[in-house]
Amino acid sequence: MPALNVEFTEDEMTRLRERAALTGRSLKQHVHDVTVQEADRISFVEGAVAEAARILPGVTERFPEGQR
Repeated sequence: MPALNVEFTEDEMTRLRERAALTGRSLKQHVHDVTVQEADRISFVEGAVAEAARILPGVTERFPEGQR
């Protein structure tokens, strides 16, 4: 399975360890999950922006200024 070595400051590692402990996951699992969730979030936002750009012209044509 592919892996990635990432460097963190001592403060960042402390914060990550604390957060992992709060969620009951290992540090490795926590960092994995957060990274994947952020990538998924960015993909979702990009898709939402594209969909808004696709439908917005039709909305502005149908609804006059002040009714949007």
